[in-house]
Amino acid sequence: MKFTIREAETLEDALATEELQVAAWNFSDREVVPHSSMIVARHTGGLVALAYVEEKPVGFVYGLAACEGDRRWIHSHMLAVRPEYQGTGIAPALKWFQRDWSLRKGFPLVTWTFDPLLTKNARLNLGKLGAYADTYYEDFYGIRTGLYAGLPADRLYVKWELMHPRVLERAQGVVPPPPEPEGAPLNATRGEGLDLRPEKLFEPEEPKVYLEVPLDIEAVKKHDLELAKAWRLHTREAFKKAFARGYRAVDLARRGNRVFYQLERP
Repeated sequence: MKFTIREAETLEDALATEELQVAAWNFSDREVVPHSSMIVARHTGGLVALAYVEEKPVGFVYGLAACEGDRRWIHSHMLAVRPEYQGTGIAPALKWFQRDWSLRKGFPLVTWTFDPLLTKNARLNLGKLGAYADTYYEDFYGIRTGLYAGLPADRLYVKWELMHPRVLERAQGVVPPPPEPEGAPLNATRGEGLDLRPEKLFEPEEPKVYLEVPLDIEAVKKHDLELAKAWRLHTREAFKKAFARGYRAVDLARRGNRVFYQLERP
């Protein structure tokens, strides 16, 4: 599929981001970031860029300039793609556009958050882009609507070090396939498919460990919301324990229809 990506320049570009948020996530009006915020972000050192198919806006990425002391970076608050264009390469292309733009502007780091139970996002963020996560936030946004309704809004905090060897490798088109789980488990599970259930947590000390999560949490939510909530609390405890022990989440491993976070000590 042919598409183009360019920075937002007009009022129409900014307005298009509102409709894209509703299309991608089914947000209520109160959760949609207004176009005025997009305009402000552009004028205060941030980035708003849109993807177009035949001049139709089909996705966007939105990031804010951030600083702490002498450190400067971009915090990428949103990336959305219309459902019918998901899986076409637009989402990773928006992130690589953001990387190139950030480097030109002198930002060596991009950060963002994502729901750790959304495994497609995990594979993109960690495996395909080369980012990592070592911080976990409980109920980061509070009550959500649309795609994120029904569960506490826990998030992993992602760090994308733009000149790290892992990132440089992937920027050159070398994306390793999902790894096969091979290290120690962080958790025990039972069952299969939608009825996969979390059991107990372990406390291994190996350099590389694996945390199993549901393949499709949205399907689990529709099948058994209480089970989905149990997964949220189970993985919350697992990630926080692992990060406290110095592990980082670096990829999403796969064995058949089962998926596992790969966590390593740097």
